[in-house]
Amino acid sequence: MTSLEVLEDLLLEVRVENLTVGRICRAAGISRSTFYREFDNIDDAVGRLFDAVVTEMVMAGQPWLEGTSLRVKPHLEGVYSAFLKHGPFMRAAADAELGQPTSKKYRGMMEAWDALVGKRLAESFPWVESPMTVAHALNAAGERIMYYDFAPGRPLVSEAMFETTTGIMYKMWCSALHIAQDSEVRL
Repeated sequence: MTSLEVLEDLLLEVRVENLTVGRICRAAGISRSTFYREFDNIDDAVGRLFDAVVTEMVMAGQPWLEGTSLRVKPHLEGVYSAFLKHGPFMRAAADAELGQPTSKKYRGMMEAWDALVGKRLAESFPWVESPMTVAHALNAAGERIMYYDFAPGRPLVSEAMFETTTGIMYKMWCSALHIAQDSEVRL
């Protein structure tokens, strides 16, 4: 297991503010010097984990975000699946104390995600009024549902629960974008 995987597992039981280098080293079976060869400090380790998870989520949504595919459902399923894989960490990042580096990074990521989605809405669905507001509303709804339904992580989330949740979010997106489900053409 890598140090980042150990860190992610630790966040199942410890708030990000309560992490210590010693705790990470014990869990990873490494020395402090090994930790400091890899990371500058805990914030650096958490930041790298955060960047890796965000990259995975962006890659999952890349075809839709780039406009090479206008299909919303596969985009949502890919992003939500990546979130499910890292649910406990994302919940820990969202719940981090305001002002902490993790909290700032998380809020910045959500603002950037809103901007990416808003840009795609404006370009691909020009009839949608206020695409940035719609993007923020859809992302906030998805974020909230994912934290409550997916934050426990993959072992506790059944395939049926995943399908139900993504189905509800897909219906919300279709309604907000004024598109038909499955064909995704304008209503």
